[in-house]
Amino acid sequence: MLQSSFDDRFAAALLTEGLITEDQLLKARQLTQSMNGQRSLNDVLLEMHWISGARLEEFMKRQRTKLRTGEILVARRLVTQQQVATALDAQRKNGSKPKRIGEILVGMGIIEERHVLEALAEKFSLPLIDPDISQIDQELARRTSLKYLRHQIALPTHIENGHMHLIVADPTKSGFVEEISRLFKCRVKLGLATAQVILQTLELMDGLLQGKDAGLADYQKVKYHTLETALPLTGEDRVVQMVDALIKSAIEEGASDVHLEPLASKLRIRFRIDGVLIHKMDFPREYTPRIVSRIKILAEADVAERRRHQDGRIFIKTETNDIDIRASFYATVFGENVVLRILNKASLISLQELGFAPNILRMYSEDVLDSPSGITLITGPTGSGKTTTLYSSIDHCNDPTVKIITCEDPVEYVIDGISQCSINEKIGLTFNETLRSIVRQDPDIIVIGEIRDKFSADVAVQSALTGHKVFATFHTEDSVGALVRMINMDIETSLIASTIGAVLAQRLVRKVCAHCRTQYSPEDRVLRRFDLSRDQIKSFTLWRGQGCSSCNFTGYRGRIGLYELLVPNVDVRDAILQKLTMQEIRQISLDSCNLCSMQEDGMVKALRGLTTLEEVLENAPRVFHRRSLDSLMKIVG
Repeated sequence: MLQSSFDDRFAAALLTEGLITEDQLLKARQLTQSMNGQRSLNDVLLEMHWISGARLEEFMKRQRTKLRTGEILVARRLVTQQQVATALDAQRKNGSKPKRIGEILVGMGIIEERHVLEALAEKFSLPLIDPDISQIDQELARRTSLKYLRHQIALPTHIENGHMHLIVADPTKSGFVEEISRLFKCRVKLGLATAQVILQTLELMDGLLQGKDAGLADYQKVKYHTLETALPLTGEDRVVQMVDALIKSAIEEGASDVHLEPLASKLRIRFRIDGVLIHKMDFPREYTPRIVSRIKILAEADVAERRRHQDGRIFIKTETNDIDIRASFYATVFGENVVLRILNKASLISLQELGFAPNILRMYSEDVLDSPSGITLITGPTGSGKTTTLYSSIDHCNDPTVKIITCEDPVEYVIDGISQCSINEKIGLTFNETLRSIVRQDPDIIVIGEIRDKFSADVAVQSALTGHKVFATFHTEDSVGALVRMINMDIETSLIASTIGAVLAQRLVRKVCAHCRTQYSPEDRVLRRFDLSRDQIKSFTLWRGQGCSSCNFTGYRGRIGLYELLVPNVDVRDAILQKLTMQEIRQISLDSCNLCSMQEDGMVKALRGLTTLEEVLENAPRVFHRRSLDSLMKIVG
């Protein structure tokens, strides 16, 4: 119905302007119907060369003010006619305060806000604008009210040639535009941006206008230096508040890293959230040296040195927790690239929250952590969550009757009741020297931050032989790979077989966003990768996120671990003694230890609605063995 009325008005206008003939229109409609709506009327007209692309574009420009937002979205193939019809029904049922059609479609999780914005930009012939905080006249905000601007979701930027430039998310609020025009006694020129971008910019402006409200002052900084004495430049206070508001925003959004990347024409800001980089904003290029210098001061790095790479740390204390920020400065052709790694010390979580399957958690807790001796290796690449699992495991073992001592580079989370040592090469406190001293401290549990070489591996093995329990992280692809790598480091196989108590390999996958999740059916190619049939999954409800403001339109929010726990039995230990190949040891582990691979663990989590099969394929190492779904469910519990 919707598309029919649109096509009728579209066709009538084409005929009126003499752009096509009635015969061409009749044939075009017949072709459209024969293709079951897979081609729109204008697609057919273009393909049959009855109208040129340039003439059609000019015609569309003249007609767009007559188009409805839903019609534009359908024409762009972002939504279907049925979805718009459903949204229109919801709009009619909304009573005295109906929402815009675009808002309803976004709320339904069908499209993103930017898609609606692009349609509005086409309809009203307005530019899409990415606000530049440094180019905004703050006096305009003072003359109105940030609270009022937030309510209207509007951002006045500057006055030029008698026109007030105003960025809005909804260009149909004519009453508000007239009010702004009367207030500033000038005409208004509109631009468009998403509500999220406008509100974020207003928040940043709040930090610039009232530093105490949006800066790090609320965070009671442990290390804080004023900028005035170190940077006698204009606009210092603005830079201070920009950096403070940036760090505060990253902490509140749960970012693990902040990337400040100088490019040829701008300073790009990206946050790593749930393991994925998300572009947040840009600053003008000329702000780069001042912003970097401000961060260097906070991190106690050398402000004058810009040619060498540097590191530093920032400590922030809030009312609820302590935050440790590692700053890395990397010299590039356009200036210094800065990465801030945010370690929230209150984020230490229990084993139960990590995402272990029930049977795997029971085995890890009872057979591994409660064991009095042996080496527990936690393996995986950088960013796979090894450190979090390591600290959760240590915390589980922490007891007044047990002496736990660590050798870390550096200490990332401080746990009460544990003796933790942070390596400092500058003063001679080296990794090897610390490992030599650690066994003389009468420990029950030794934690080695990372097995780096043969020396640290030997220390771990010798400590386990003398009755200590040892935890260590290791960079290997999977659990069996850790055993093979130990063999390749020329550690005696008899020592490896007798001391390794468990190997836990892991990866992180993103969880489906709870705010915008919807049921879906995976593609056949995805099911084939897991050796699943549609009959096997019909008893499960699979979910994926459509994308919303809560998850930065990714469809995912938060992460969960995929685990592969190998507790070697007699058969695996014999395989180590015989120096069998990785494939042979893995097959023995699968047959005799009921080893559950990370991909299998992820598949079960996807079938239970925690993540998606596609996310598991992207992150878990591929496996080539196949087990029945029933047997796998019994293994994981």
